[in-house]
Amino acid sequence: MKQPTDSKQAMTPCRVLSATRELALHDAASTRRIEHRVSSGLPSHALMRSAGSTLARWVMALYPHANRIWIATGPGNNGGDGLDAAIHLQAAGKAVTVTHVAAARGTPADAQDALTRALSAGVSFVDAPPSLLASDVALDALLGVGATRGPQGAIAQRVTQLSGLICPVLSVDLPTGLCGDTGRVLGDMAVKARHTLSLLTLKPGLLTAEGRDHAGCVWWSSLGVDIDEPASARLMGSDCQQRSPANHATHKGRRGDTLIVGGAPGMTGAAWLAARAAHAAGSGRLFVSLVDPNATAMDPNRPELMVRAAGWLERQPTLDSFTVVAGCGGGS
Repeated sequence: MKQPTDSKQAMTPCRVLSATRELALHDAASTRRIEHRVSSGLPSHALMRSAGSTLARWVMALYPHANRIWIATGPGNNGGDGLDAAIHLQAAGKAVTVTHVAAARGTPADAQDALTRALSAGVSFVDAPPSLLASDVALDALLGVGATRGPQGAIAQRVTQLSGLICPVLSVDLPTGLCGDTGRVLGDMAVKARHTLSLLTLKPGLLTAEGRDHAGCVWWSSLGVDIDEPASARLMGSDCQQRSPANHATHKGRRGDTLIVGGAPGMTGAAWLAARAAHAAGSGRLFVSLVDPNATAMDPNRPELMVRAAGWLERQPTLDSFTVVAGCGGGS
């Protein structure tokens, strides 16, 4: 694992769903291992300071004319990232207001450093957030990958206040209340962000289950770290379909065979859609084997998709040569 670079270009966030290359996703346990290894090879607090400066530049790039910025910070390192960003945003001339939820038992060292520096820099800390119309942008830096339960107490109150804002809400790493591994809402509420910047690693929960609804437009910055930790999952980019480009002078029999099995009575649409997707991804011969014996024998929009009755009963050598996609539901 290479150490972070100081290059701003290396730390510039990329818009995830516009990525052309495959991206690695890392769950909470993997992210903690990466963070620990990187931090142990750096000067104290360097990784969080890198995160804070990256966050501040991201906010200003998205909303360059925003002047009044409310940052809701929590007791852990997610809050520390927000506090460090507050220092940079204030230095850039922004009117920054911070509401900080302190830790009940001990603040992490990196977050404590950010809090101390924010206070020394004269960042404005208040007990209550600005009114609904008093902010141009709000930054959710309450809870991150360390959260294992839904927001409670003062954190829950801040989530409710963020949810009632007119202005855009941006989330740091994860929308508060969202599970970074699964994308499910941990409790009764979670922040709904306009944009979310995932730091160091890209979390799978931003792209699964309820994550897409709560994260808004997902961005990612590796903070300049070249990560070699095995991925928990992968997000395909647009280049993944081009890994084995077909020669022009060839035919579909050389592109591999796919068998789609599915489509109970009245529910054949998913099988046809899967076949269309396989065709778009570059498969050669495509066979659709529908469970419904009375289903239409062709897709009028894709006549090249071939119906094969009871394809699952083919001889084993034939099936072994296919890529088989089966989605038979829970029926008989």
